[in-house]
Amino acid sequence: MTAASLTLFPLLAGPARPARVSAIVSGAVYLELDPVLDDPDGYRPGAVVALLDPGAVQLPIGLTLPPGVADLVPVTVDGDPVSPGPIVFGHGAVSMAGTRLPVLRWWNPNVSKQVLPPPAPELLPTALLDQLLEDAAEPLAAGLELLRAGDTTAAFEALIGTGPGLTPAGDDALVGALAALAAWAPRSTAHRLLADGVAGSDGRTTAISAALLRSAVSGAVVPQLVRFVGALATGDPAAIRPALDDVLPVGASSGAAMAAGAVAQLVGLLQGPTRRPVAIDATGPIGALM
Repeated sequence: MTAASLTLFPLLAGPARPARVSAIVSGAVYLELDPVLDDPDGYRPGAVVALLDPGAVQLPIGLTLPPGVADLVPVTVDGDPVSPGPIVFGHGAVSMAGTRLPVLRWWNPNVSKQVLPPPAPELLPTALLDQLLEDAAEPLAAGLELLRAGDTTAAFEALIGTGPGLTPAGDDALVGALAALAAWAPRSTAHRLLADGVAGSDGRTTAISAALLRSAVSGAVVPQLVRFVGALATGDPAAIRPALDDVLPVGASSGAAMAAGAVAQLVGLLQGPTRRPVAIDATGPIGALM
């Protein structure tokens, strides 16, 4: 059964559009859809969509294909993507090589629309952020420190497009920060500043990463990150530890960067931009995560 993220509903409900393959990685084929300029219902912007294997991470821009359609899915031959036929997206389905696959199930990728209560200040997870920072490369670590200090604009400039790959680690950290803001402070200045930065970031990162950042602005992220943010709200190591273990394996390094971005943003929210970092007793509740 074909399933899709609810963020794709406007695209799938819209007119049929041809799609072209932009990248193929393990478990996912990324498509680019051109904008529609002459639709009677108004301008429809271009988009990036991911066709996902049944066992792949449910990306907020993703559509999960049913088992048994491998012969329809584009593959890489000598480094170039090759599709067995045209790909069309819209009218409630994705069509590949003449086979129509209607979307029959949906998943909700959004962080809770009900603003979560942040953990109590005495449970501020500074020690957890320190743990995540230990393995972060220097440009990423510097951007995370700016998030933790509450300097949102400088943090965005330091993180956007930082790192290699289809989703640079700096962008993954921003996705984590946006997920935290969607949960705890969706109407905050920090959220507005990051949203404005994402809106003006064309050409500063990959098209795939930009699409994931735009989704994160509205709180749409991978389910592992949704669960991690929810666990952070409890301040309970017994909830946080398994949720962290769940998010860390996402991508080659994306999970760790997203988790670090969420924690850094939470610390920044609780401390405020003018306060000094709070030292946490390593023997206390958060210290139990170390």
